[in-house]
Amino acid sequence: MLQRLIAAGLELMIAGFIAALYTQWQDTGRGFEPNPVFWRAFIITHFTFLLAIPLFANGRTLGMLLMNLTVTSNNGKKPNFFQIILRAVLGFGPIILTNGLWYFVSLITGLVDKKGRGWGELISYTTVKRKEEPFD
Repeated sequence: MLQRLIAAGLELMIAGFIAALYTQWQDTGRGFEPNPVFWRAFIITHFTFLLAIPLFANGRTLGMLLMNLTVTSNNGKKPNFFQIILRAVLGFGPIILTNGLWYFVSLITGLVDKKGRGWGELISYTTVKRKEEPFD
């Protein structure tokens, strides 16, 4: 569970950094805090990290790729396309719509669930675990 939290934190930091760079590049003269350019860039990068990348990386987000985590179906196989869509839209969609507050719902869900699965995993019948490296 700690690895998933670190992965989520990495995604937030990278999304914020990219949004700050983009805002600086646009040079609106308004700074970062109430600047709509910053928040638009932040939401677009967050959307990419949480919805677009998982569709092409077997359900894995950028943070999961960096932390060497993988997503498997509850039966131990690779998640199917429907599970990836459920995980991306219903699992990560509320995070984007609530500006990250939904992470707390997922954290509480993970603490309550016996297997430590978060909201997105319960919805999509998947499990996140460390990716096993093949032995050479």
